[in-house]
Amino acid sequence: MTTQTKSLKVAFATLGCRTNQHDTAEMQTLLEQEGFSIVNSKDCADVYVVNTCTVTSRSDYSSRLAVKKSLAINENALVVFTGCYAQMNPEEALALPGTDVLLGNANKLEIATVIKKKLEDPNGWNKSDPAESFMSDIYDEEREFATLPVSGFQGKSKAFIKVQTGCDEKCSFCTVVLARGRSISDTRQNILNNVMKSIADGYKEITLTGINLGTYGMEKKEPETFSGLVEEILGLEGDFRVRISSINPMEIDDRLLNLMAERDNLCPHLHIPLQSGDDEVLHRMRRNYNSRQYREVVLRALEKIPDLGLGADVIVGFPGETDAMFENTRRVIEELPFSYLHAFSYSPRPKTESGHFKDNIQNNVKKARNKILTDLAKSKSSALRSRLLGRTVRVLVESQRDAATGLLKGHSEHFIPVQLEGSDQLMNQIVPVVITETSADRATGCVQS
Repeated sequence: MTTQTKSLKVAFATLGCRTNQHDTAEMQTLLEQEGFSIVNSKDCADVYVVNTCTVTSRSDYSSRLAVKKSLAINENALVVFTGCYAQMNPEEALALPGTDVLLGNANKLEIATVIKKKLEDPNGWNKSDPAESFMSDIYDEEREFATLPVSGFQGKSKAFIKVQTGCDEKCSFCTVVLARGRSISDTRQNILNNVMKSIADGYKEITLTGINLGTYGMEKKEPETFSGLVEEILGLEGDFRVRISSINPMEIDDRLLNLMAERDNLCPHLHIPLQSGDDEVLHRMRRNYNSRQYREVVLRALEKIPDLGLGADVIVGFPGETDAMFENTRRVIEELPFSYLHAFSYSPRPKTESGHFKDNIQNNVKKARNKILTDLAKSKSSALRSRLLGRTVRVLVESQRDAATGLLKGHSEHFIPVQLEGSDQLMNQIVPVVITETSADRATGCVQS
């Protein structure tokens, strides 16, 4: 720790997935250990770290915009550009006005060293210096899973624990395998240690994250299962609950569903990417399931967990998607009890197979289809909330109130947004809430006496 770093403030802008949230927490921990102060992304800082996403062209735009917003606060700040956008398009990222340091996904844990190197002049650093690139080979066969215990998740009431990263699938539209490399998993003991630290730090909800979460442990010499890991975590001592982030349908086994049905501390919530409900589109996407298999997984889950909170991702306007193909997707979504849906309009990504497909769909058609699914999802979500009237759910109350209403806010075990009256003492606690009112986008309740 130096006198110089003690006085420096670092702010983070994090885009994209929950794995990125965990990566940010790791980087913040490392910088705090070196004496840097972590501040809010809207505050004036000496260093801004933009942890980027490149899933869609919109994600790219938002990542670039984060640089502009940061420099609008302090035009003399050092800007570190990291994450999947940086990994996928390093030349483009280095050329962005204001970018000073480019940091690859495999180099995130070197952030303190990299920043100190850039700031090594005790009288300050020169923004006219050329940007520097710190990028390692994410395809290195010897690459091992790298993580560390984190000291906190800034502004979050829950802990995000990364258990796996990378992906061995080859979906035609996806940049993840290019941006994150092959699938690798953390050791079980290290995961348990990280979870226990978060519990000891007072986090009431542990969210398990990964790029292809359900493949945890499959690449090991002695393969392990994700459901086996979850069962061991659930057996740890402490007042906490576990939530599973996005998991692909073919990685959901009966052991996981049984745990979700039987254990009160495993949230009855699954986010299962659909992407399309049409088999031909799924085949061209190179997904490893068809619409029948997807339905069967969901129905099997609902049979064991009737109150399951169900979410999904879906892409509209994939090259070659006809009206009839889109209707197949709409029908699947209408038939299944989704509580929310993330609908994306397809955008071609550089270096992907589908980026070279010629039969693109017009933007106005994509927009219309997206609206149809979004409206359908809102209707289904409203119907689900209305069924909660009079029922008691368990809400993890967040550390900030709703800006519009001033009410406390949080999510139920089913991942339903809930607002409630109460004192700040309820923040960061899991409380029983009776649902007294519902609307299209939220449920409102009161603490059960």
